[in-house]
Amino acid sequence: DLTFDDVATRVPYHASLGVTHVYLSPVLTAAPGSTHGYDVVDHDRVSDVLGGEDGLRRLAAAAHDAGLGLVLDVVPNHMAVPTPVWHNRALWSVLTDGPDSPYAAWFDVDWSAGDGAVLMPVLGDRIGAVIAADELRLVEEDVPGVGPSTVLRYHDHVFPVRAGTQALPLTELVERQHYRLAYWKVADEELNYRRFFDVGTLVAVRVEDPDVFDATHALTLRLLREGVVDGLRIDHPDGLADPAGYLAR
Repeated sequence: DLTFDDVATRVPYHASLGVTHVYLSPVLTAAPGSTHGYDVVDHDRVSDVLGGEDGLRRLAAAAHDAGLGLVLDVVPNHMAVPTPVWHNRALWSVLTDGPDSPYAAWFDVDWSAGDGAVLMPVLGDRIGAVIAADELRLVEEDVPGVGPSTVLRYHDHVFPVRAGTQALPLTELVERQHYRLAYWKVADEELNYRRFFDVGTLVAVRVEDPDVFDATHALTLRLLREGVVDGLRIDHPDGLADPAGYLAR
């Protein structure tokens, strides 16, 4: 639960031990409740929970004044599938607009599988049983970054509703989305997006695409150029489509 300011107070002690660098696990905005930061949801913002970019800069100043550098852990291979999904605005956009989303190129989705919908295996039972039990409801929610929206809520899970389908009967509405809500047990057989190993809540990111690389690394590379951080540790380059090409950038 350390913040950047908490770490800054410990810098003199570590410097006295002969330490040369402070290593930071991922500092970008992660899924709510994350205890490690490897479940990134926003590449454009340093985690407010940790102290935001201002806090990171204060830590960097304290470290540099003591003769220490900062090494930042970077997670290029995947993002979180958070609960609710709206915390990951890129994924929310893909679930809303499907292949037409400006973020569609970010993720390895096999749109030819699953009737052209992204599998979301979050249900505790088959979809028919869930609807019959009145566990899946069409409600109005204030979606961060979007505003008041009609959404599908299943307990803590919230999903967007495709434009023009709001008035359909619920059983038909769920079939018309760019995602398919499914029983969690079918994930291993039917999942149609690339994930991190077998972790369905971590969706792989296509950083081999130059535009995706630029979008997901702009903040990190700016911090490096400005001397806020002095080095990067790359998490799981072995999971990338082109590890050598990625590292060459």
